[in-house]
Amino acid sequence: MRLAFFSPLNPQKSGISDYSEELLPYLARSAEIDIFIAEGITPTTKAMVENFAIYPFTQFDHCYQQKRYDLCLYQMGNNTACHRYMDELIQTHSGVVTLHDYVLHHFYAEMFAEAERYDEYQRALEAYYGQLGRKIAERFRQGIRSDYVHYQLPFYQRVVNPSLGTIVHSSYVKTKLLQYNPTYRVAMIDMGIVPPDLDTYSFEELRRKYHFPLDKFIIASFGFIIEGKRIRELLTAFAGFVKDVPDALCLLVGNEAPFFDVRKLIHELGLGDKVMITGYTPYAEFLEYIALSDVCVNLRYPTVRATSANILKLMAFAKPVITSDLCELLDLPRTCCLKIPLDDTEEDKLLHAFQTLYTDREYRTTLGKTARTFIETHHSMQQAADKYIAFCSEMIGTNYRD
Repeated sequence: MRLAFFSPLNPQKSGISDYSEELLPYLARSAEIDIFIAEGITPTTKAMVENFAIYPFTQFDHCYQQKRYDLCLYQMGNNTACHRYMDELIQTHSGVVTLHDYVLHHFYAEMFAEAERYDEYQRALEAYYGQLGRKIAERFRQGIRSDYVHYQLPFYQRVVNPSLGTIVHSSYVKTKLLQYNPTYRVAMIDMGIVPPDLDTYSFEELRRKYHFPLDKFIIASFGFIIEGKRIRELLTAFAGFVKDVPDALCLLVGNEAPFFDVRKLIHELGLGDKVMITGYTPYAEFLEYIALSDVCVNLRYPTVRATSANILKLMAFAKPVITSDLCELLDLPRTCCLKIPLDDTEEDKLLHAFQTLYTDREYRTTLGKTARTFIETHHSMQQAADKYIAFCSEMIGTNYRD
């Protein structure tokens, strides 16, 4: 099987870059793969450069004439900087699309607006959503734009409709696609994770390295520090928690967003010396901060209904993980993570979760071990790659028959 694989790669700052670089070596055990990336990107991961032929996407037609790929495999997300080049290829070279983000409307609204392709945008919205889509497109042309509307009308049809098949990472997204069009060919494949070797991470040594006392209770949140990560709710609950555990620390691992003044919020809550912001960290340090934490938090709303690789990585570290109770996380049992409802009890439930995990060390340990076992059992990278290859083979056969 010869595959043309389209994806961002490092140094592009995208979770999909990391995902693809972990998945590709496993796929390469069963397929010949060439990688096509955006122009002007020089891959920085040694294993990618040494083991794969990597081309700018503009060379795809030439490569196709030389190699006659059996299938194009696209990794599609909603970051225009990483995925813009894929849109035209998906329309003209049908293949299999991994739909990382169910909601792509933000991506396409930005792309069409920048190129002033308002007629095309309107035709697409009307085709997918009828008269409602037409009205929204007309207002969009007038500059009346709504983030809420983008979440409600996800626009995934733009990539799913022309594709031979679609890979998704949650039962929820598969159900939503098939409810819209039962003829779609959709495979739900659990996202593969390469679990860390926990023996290489010493809790005690990492605490000393980063100057944290061994007995300090650390609650950590990972990723870009935005309101959508429920940072306001997290810190409000933490402010209640430190009344009883005054030496606890909330660790925010990631860059600060320019449009969310998290430091002002920290000051207003009186948490000046109880919250640490790391800023951007290299990936190796990012993993070390996970390893030295007691509790990991990954909250989100609103969402583009993506399966979070971050949550799975936190679980793979055998950490107790607190998440938002989201539809796209229905495949994660409540026995291996704590799910917080998105209602007016959110902050109280967060506070209760912190208190429970702090006071019950045995429960904290058991929850983490259960999480690790779940990842090893259901999110093996080899299992994911095998299912990829099986679905791609099926779609190749379908394409020849059609």
